[in-house]
Formats: sequence, structure tokens, C-alpha cells
Amino acid sequence: MIFSQIDRQIVKSWREYALEPRLARITGRVLRNTGPRIAVIGNCQSFGIAYAMKLMDPSATVNHFSAIGRSRANMSLFLRTMETYDYVFTHDFTDGHLSGGGTSEQLRQHIPRTVLFPAIGFSAFHPDMVLIHDLSRHHGFVFGPIGPYHSALALFAWRKGLSLEEANALYNENVFRLVGYFDVWNDAARELVDGLQSGYGFDFSADLLNWSRRGVFMYSNVHPMHFVLNDVAKHLWRRVGLPLREENLQLYGIDDLGRAEVFPVYPPIAKMFGVKGSYLFKLAKHRINYSVGDFLTLPQYLSACYKTYAAVPSDKLSCARVDAWTADAAVSDLLVKMAKDNLRAGLTPTL
Repeated sequence: MIFSQIDRQIVKSWREYALEPRLARITGRVLRNTGPRIAVIGNCQSFGIAYAMKLMDPSATVNHFSAIGRSRANMSLFLRTMETYDYVFTHDFTDGHLSGGGTSEQLRQHIPRTVLFPAIGFSAFHPDMVLIHDLSRHHGFVFGPIGPYHSALALFAWRKGLSLEEANALYNENVFRLVGYFDVWNDAARELVDGLQSGYGFDFSADLLNWSRRGVFMYSNVHPMHFVLNDVAKHLWRRVGLPLREENLQLYGIDDLGRAEVFPVYPPIAKMFGVKGSYLFKLAKHRINYSVGDFLTLPQYLSACYKTYAAVPSDKLSCARVDAWTADAAVSDLLVKMAKDNLRAGLTPTL
């Protein structure tokens, strides 16, 4: 197993904490980072939060530990490393990221000053986006043309044996209305605000209003734009009583998650929010120094999805929403009929 981001960051952390101050005393070099030591642990959203914290205090040492994948480091070493920080912020994480186990709850028990912070999820812009569980693997997900993000309509079409042209015809306003894609905002907003208030003690009601005034603020249901993560960092900053420094986010902001997969906001849904939509699916491209990345049109995306699903035994593909559609004969038959009718009527996406 190669060294993970956590492994490399632990080495970097100890070098900054134990070695560099000694070398500075010997060489007379003035240390640049003389402020608090801050650790941010979490999923794909945590880098944006860590970056915002560094921007709020450029003198701080801010280290980001990615709780994604497995590492060689064990929980004991990780806890000793976290003890060297003045502030520790963490997402919930479970066994599997550190050698021999380890959870965010263990971290909080060992270091009581640890602050648990929420991950932002919001589905109103991308109501068709789902995850597909691979029942043959524990906590396994099916990865398709744009990673773990799938279209419920694409999976349904494949399950029902629709042609690619018929699948394409499902992406129409009349289908979206039938399956409730225009009615997601209120529930998504309530789930976000109430969940963050009851689960973490943060009030994001004003933040949600501000984000919505800017238009689309999510790249997918689980990937917010950088200004959203900046606001999360501000809440955490206030929680621990650190002085808040405002900088020009438009000038200094980094939209790290924009390099990952982007699920489109379908035009009929975008129209409802007064923004421009499309059916263009963006592939992940984290290492942009090698190429500019790539996109898939809706027909290309559907074709790639069909190939993905055909390679996995159908009884291993699980998606609660699509399972419910296919189990309801009335809904299932109506969706199939609408796909065929839309295709005959030429009601298929052109973008």
C-alpha cells in the first residue's frame, strides 16, 4: 500500500512542529507561521475549509488530513499528532481510514477540544443524482463515467431495457414533473438547516439564503462551491473564539471541488431557479497540469452508464429510488410509456 495523504501529512506535521523551530533557532531564520496550529480532518469538503482558515489567519499553521481511503498510520500515531495542535476540527469518520481502525468519536474522546463539523449536502439542483450500492462489497459503491454519481433515470432506463434513444427521451420536463424533481427545494433546505442545527449546533439559515441569491452553489449533491465552505469555516472560527479576518474571497478563493466531477443542472430545473442549465457531465480532473479534462454529452453519458451497469450483475446494483420506481408497476409502466412517447414526439434534449 502506498503512503496516503494522511501519512504524508503526519510527517509534514511533525517536521513543522518539532524540527523547523529548532532549525530556525540554529540558523536564525524567521518562521513565517507563528500563529495557532490548526488541524482539519475530513472528506472532500475539508480542504476548502482548511484553505479558508489559512486565509482568515495567514500566520496560522493549517494542515488538512483527508479521511478518504486507507493509510499506514495507526490511530495511536494519529492521536499523538493531533495533540500537537491548538485547534482540531473534524468531520465524522468511521473505521477504515487508519490502520487498525479509528473513528472521529475516539478522536473526540482523546482530545476533548476537538470540534465536530458538518458536511454540506443539498439536492435541489441535482434531484436526479443518486449513489448506487454494490451489494457484493461492504460499503461499496458502483463507479461510473463520472465517479460515484449516477442518474436515477439512467439506471431505471437500463433496468427496463430501454434503448439509448428512449433513455435520452426521459430527460424531459414532463418526466421530471412526474417524479417530483421540481419539488425538492423545500425539503432539501429544511434538511440542511435543521440537520446542521440539531446535529451540530450551527445556524445556517441566513447562509443558505445568501448562497441561493448567488444562483447554483453546488457542483453535485455533496460538493459545494468554495464560498459555501468559506462560510462553514467562519462558523467554526466563531465556535472556538478566534478573531475573524475578512479577505477578498473573489481574489484569493480556490474552488478545489470544481476539479472533481460536476453533475449538470438540467435545463428545466435550472429554468425554475433562473439560471442556465445543461446536460453536460464533467469528468474529474484533479491533476490539471496534465490535460484540461473532458466532458460527456447526455447521449455519451448514457452510453457509458449502460456499459457500466452491464458489467455488474443486476442483483448487485441497489438504489432505493430506482428500486421503488421499478417495484411500482403503475409508475414503471408510465415512465416507459413517456420515454417512448417523448421519443416519437421529438421531445429529447438538444444540449
